[in-house]
Amino acid sequence: MDQTNNPTLSRALAAMCTDAAGADSALQEKFAIALRHFHAMLDELQLTDVELYRIAAWLGQVARDDEVIMLCDMMGLTMRSLDLARTGSEATAQNVTGPFPKDGIAEGPNPCQLAADDEPGQRLELRGRVRDAVSGRVLPGAEVIVWQPNQLGRYENEDDSQSDDNLRGKLRCDTEGSFRVLTIRLGGYIIGREDTAVGVLMKRLGRNRQRAPHIHYRVLHPGYQTLTSQVYFAGEPANSVDCIFSTIADHIVEVTPHPERDGHQLITLDVAMEPVV
Repeated sequence: MDQTNNPTLSRALAAMCTDAAGADSALQEKFAIALRHFHAMLDELQLTDVELYRIAAWLGQVARDDEVIMLCDMMGLTMRSLDLARTGSEATAQNVTGPFPKDGIAEGPNPCQLAADDEPGQRLELRGRVRDAVSGRVLPGAEVIVWQPNQLGRYENEDDSQSDDNLRGKLRCDTEGSFRVLTIRLGGYIIGREDTAVGVLMKRLGRNRQRAPHIHYRVLHPGYQTLTSQVYFAGEPANSVDCIFSTIADHIVEVTPHPERDGHQLITLDVAMEPVV
C-alpha cells in the first residue's frame, strides 16, 4: 500500500497522540493499521464522498436489519478470524456459533435423547469423547451442549410447530469422558432473507444463502477454553457451497450404518479441549 501521496492519511495518523489523557497505545497501533487499509481501499476503488456516504448508509441499514454478524459470516471474515485464533495445537477448531444458542437449557442424562420418538427423520447417533488437547487424557464431567434444526432445516425458536427447546440438549461426559446423543439427520437451510441489505447484496453478487446440514455443539470444562463448534456430514452436496465457508475438513465426519441399531446411522466426534494458560 503506497500512501506517499496521501497527506490526509498522514494527518489522520499524526492526530493520535500517545501521551494524551486516556490514550491507549495498543488501540492506536491497531487503528493505524485499519486506517491505512481503509485509505488504500478508497484509493483503489476511487470512491467519491457520495459513494462513501452511500456505503455508510447501507451499513446503517445492515445494523437495523440485525445482520452485522451475517455480513461478517458471508464475507468469510468470521471463519478467517477463527483461523487466526487457532494456536496450532491439537485442540478441536472453533467454528461459527450461529444465531440460536441456548446455554440455559436443563441438563439431562447421558445418553441424551435429543430427538423425541415421534420426531420425523432418519435416526442418528452422535457419540464421542472429550479429552485434553495437550496430554490426551479424558475429561470426565465435561459439559456438552448440543442443538440443531429439524429435518426441514428449522430451529425450534423460529418454528411455532416445534415444542420449546426441541432438538436441544445438555449432558455431562461419563467417567471415560464419553458422551452419546440420540437424534435425527437434519436438513440444510437458507439463511437470512433476500429483501434485506445483506440479502440483496448476496443476490447481486450471485451468491447463494445455503447452509450445509450441521449440528452445533459447545463443550465446557473448568480449566479449559470453552469450545463452540459444528459437525458436518461427509458426502453432503451443500458442503462445498456453504455460504459462510464453515465446512472445513476437520469438522466433516463420516456417516456409517449403526452397528447396534437397525436402520440408524452413526457419527463419531472426538473433541480435544485447549487448556487455559
